[in-house]
Amino acid sequence: MSSSTTGGTRHRRMLSGLDRLIADGDTVARLADRQVGLLSNHASKTAAGLPASRALDRRLREAGGTRLQLFSPEHGFELGAGAGETVGHGADPLTGLPVVSLYGGAEDDQGALDDIDTLVIDLRDVGVRCYTYAATAARAARMALERHIEVIVCDRANPLGPAAEGPRPEPDRRSLLAFFDVPFIHGHTIGELLARHVAPAVHEAPFLVYPADIVLDAELGWTPPSPALAHPDAVAAYGGLVLLEATNVSEGRGSALSFRSVSAPGLDNAALADAINGWPTGFRARATSVTGSRAPHGGAGLPGVMLWPRKAQRQYPLMLGVHLLAWLRDHYPDFDWLPGADGTPGGAIDTLFGRGDLREALERGEPADRILEAWL
Repeated sequence: MSSSTTGGTRHRRMLSGLDRLIADGDTVARLADRQVGLLSNHASKTAAGLPASRALDRRLREAGGTRLQLFSPEHGFELGAGAGETVGHGADPLTGLPVVSLYGGAEDDQGALDDIDTLVIDLRDVGVRCYTYAATAARAARMALERHIEVIVCDRANPLGPAAEGPRPEPDRRSLLAFFDVPFIHGHTIGELLARHVAPAVHEAPFLVYPADIVLDAELGWTPPSPALAHPDAVAAYGGLVLLEATNVSEGRGSALSFRSVSAPGLDNAALADAINGWPTGFRARATSVTGSRAPHGGAGLPGVMLWPRKAQRQYPLMLGVHLLAWLRDHYPDFDWLPGADGTPGGAIDTLFGRGDLREALERGEPADRILEAWL
């Protein structure tokens, strides 16, 4: 078992599924005789800090195999694309290997997997249903198995742990943002999500999951799983603040406090900070000014609050998000929903959350506690 030494004390390195795959000599020798594809990005690394593309490609070539074919999810292989941006095909600068995008329409390309015999999946999920990595991986895994292509999932710990929060999506609102029939804070690892989704097709080809050590404390040297989650506290709050993306209130994207702040012109940030500190959500806040780079207020400091998790308490990010929406409805006169992609008023929140009852209850003036109780 790998370990590192700091100040005379030995610390066990926490292994991912990727570490266990590349240490499995029998599997590596078998894969060396096959054409292998890897769905991943630069956020997925070994315990020693080596990116998945470089680590697996090197291990397979050492065993006499051919070079990998790489596939990428939202944000691209280098994590350079913004949320929702179409991601084109390209190349991995670390290895020079070609990258086929499975996000932005390409996920429906039935020929994307034609040239591989085995698909390896290694992505870092954040435990929230609308985070698209797991949905992209599930689509690819199901398509691979149905085409008699082996699938190997390198699992990683869910940073929010096994506890679930919130309702399942409504059947008629399923999309890439509401892909799995699980609670909004779902409590599963990506391997568990994929295993459930591909269950009807597992008889078509081998399906294997390499487990990961379950570690919830963020390690030093944080690697963001996607561009906007640059701090581990942002992952803790993401499941609540992501709901603001369907409103005219900022969740901090484009600022140093991405998914760690709430800001808007004319916001009474002192009152909001006091409210957050009184809610039993496991988060604290203080009033501050938030300066972002995104239009229409780029470069301007806006009144806002900075949030962080109370380390000694369990966090309830969805509870935080619902309380925030209810408070903004009651105390921020300019609060508004963003339209859906088709222009439907309020459609953005219905798509993101996978349900219409959250918006409808808020528009009726229901308090946050009553909304949350309805989902129990």
